[in-house]
Amino acid sequence: MENTEKSGVLTRKYYLSAAECNAQQEMSIPQLIQKLIDVATEHANHLGIGNPDMPNPDMGWVLSRLTIEMNRYPHENTDYCITTWVEDWNRHFSRRAFSISDADGNIMGYARSIWMVLNISDRSNAGLSELNFKPEWISNMECPIPMQEKHVRIEPDGHEPIYRFKYCDIDFYRHVNTVRYVVLLLNQFSMQAYDDNIVSRLELSFLHEASYGMEVRVMKQMADTDRQLYRLYLESADGSRPILYSRLRFAPRHKS
Repeated sequence: MENTEKSGVLTRKYYLSAAECNAQQEMSIPQLIQKLIDVATEHANHLGIGNPDMPNPDMGWVLSRLTIEMNRYPHENTDYCITTWVEDWNRHFSRRAFSISDADGNIMGYARSIWMVLNISDRSNAGLSELNFKPEWISNMECPIPMQEKHVRIEPDGHEPIYRFKYCDIDFYRHVNTVRYVVLLLNQFSMQAYDDNIVSRLELSFLHEASYGMEVRVMKQMADTDRQLYRLYLESADGSRPILYSRLRFAPRHKS
């Protein structure tokens, strides 16, 4: 399905290779998030509001929040589709949704995201008022997953790992790449956790930028044992700056 300006919807079909899979032979979450970003970027460019069309070269789209909720993930050597559409926008942020489906059109999951335009020079929110948004780009397609809950700070107990961001963690904007944050969070759980479960919901809320050489404290807390719900929190190692809040929920894996 090709996108149109009238509907404000874009669908792209992909093939999942072994190189894009995790140890459970399904699409990895970092790979899924990268594809969501790629599809959103392509759609924004098609509408004429992507980075190449910014009124100021110091402006660019960045993620502020991302929520993914999946019933299952694409498996190796299968086709899948990602559809994206704009839910709403205001002078500060744009809300964009996604669906992930198999080759037969069966929905595997949804994602919701909030985007802002970064002023690269002073690192502030440049706002959307200079972009030529059109009302017809807002779609009435449904994204049935709940919005993010309010984030809660986790108090450190002195036993949290410290991670220093390195060269490969840094992206085009010279801050930490979204996917590298996710890799760091997912690595806080064992292989057995992923052999027994899938990540059924992942929430990311970006609070402040992290940059090359910054050390962060990685905190993890069980929030609800019955629901296998965890809170994760990144802050600067000295405790002076919150970086990222995340909520992750596991669901038992269906054994074939």
